[in-house]
Order: sequence, then structure tokens, then C-alpha cells
Amino acid sequence: MRREPSVLHLDLDAFFASVEQRDKPSLRGKPVVVGGLGQRGVVATASYEARVFGVSSAMPMHEARRRCPHAAFLAGRFCAYRAASHQVMDVLHRLSPLVEPLSMDEAFVDLRAATTMVTFTRAGLELLIGQLKDEVRATTDGLTASVGIGTSKFVAKVASELAKPDGSSIVAAGEELELLRP
Repeated sequence: MRREPSVLHLDLDAFFASVEQRDKPSLRGKPVVVGGLGQRGVVATASYEARVFGVSSAMPMHEARRRCPHAAFLAGRFCAYRAASHQVMDVLHRLSPLVEPLSMDEAFVDLRAATTMVTFTRAGLELLIGQLKDEVRATTDGLTASVGIGTSKFVAKVASELAKPDGSSIVAAGEELELLRP
């Protein structure tokens, strides 16, 4: 654990479904489920509109169809997801050379190695998060991300998860137990 909140975790919100909604305006605001479409298929991701009906990642596709039969069920376009992921990772690498991708849609960033000066106060980090989220949204033509900053990777990841969707959370040194206790 660090003495200051200097580990950032960025997680793109409902990534595959959000790319589909971005690229196909007719899907915006509607339930979208991306994954294997066959009888034994599994949900890779679901839009927040589909999650309202209980659809979630790793769910069997037949169960997702039962819960939300009116959703758009898509096999996925990995070239589009890869391109959006590269855009976001480029934004993160401009912030710091120390970026650790976890998957196409999430990564840790070491803010101690930031290429610009970072003030590790709540106000300074809130400003940084706002600029980062704006840059991600502009670069990807509208994708949103949740961001957590903490004193360790674990704390930053939990913080971003609790801020979903499109939110942010900063856990200062000494606040970790308060975050984790519940």
C-alpha cells in the first residue's frame, strides 16, 4: 500500500455493448447483449438497459434470452472493440508510461510516473479524473468509463467497481478499511 492514492483503475462501462450502441444509433437506450449466440453461448457483456432485467456477464445466453427477449443479441465485432481499446490505452499511456492493461476494457495506471505533475489531493485527483474521462469520451466518440484511485491496485479496482457506471471514486490513505468494511 502506498502513502498516497496514486494507483488509478479505469474500466470502460459495458464495453462491448457500449461500442455497439455507439456505432449503431438504433441500439442506443435499448437492451443489448453481446456474446456467443449458439445454444451453449455465454453473455460477454450486457448493456445497462439489459442488466435491469437481470442479464449479466458469464450468464448462459439462453437464460439472457429468457430474461430479456426483446434485447438485441449480437455476436460481437472484435475489430471494433480492439480499435476502441487501443484508443483508450493510448490516452492512458499519454498520462503515464506505466500502464498495466487487464483486458481490452480496463487497466491500472501508476500516477507516480505521470508525465505531467499530479497533485495527490482530492481536488487534484478529481480534476485529473475529469480530464481523463473527458479525453476518453472525446477520443472514443462517446464511450464512458468508471475510474477508481487508491493506495493499491485492489483498492483502486474496488473503488471503480463501486462507481459504475460512468462514475469515479478516490480512496485516500487511511480510508481503505471504511471502503472495504461493508
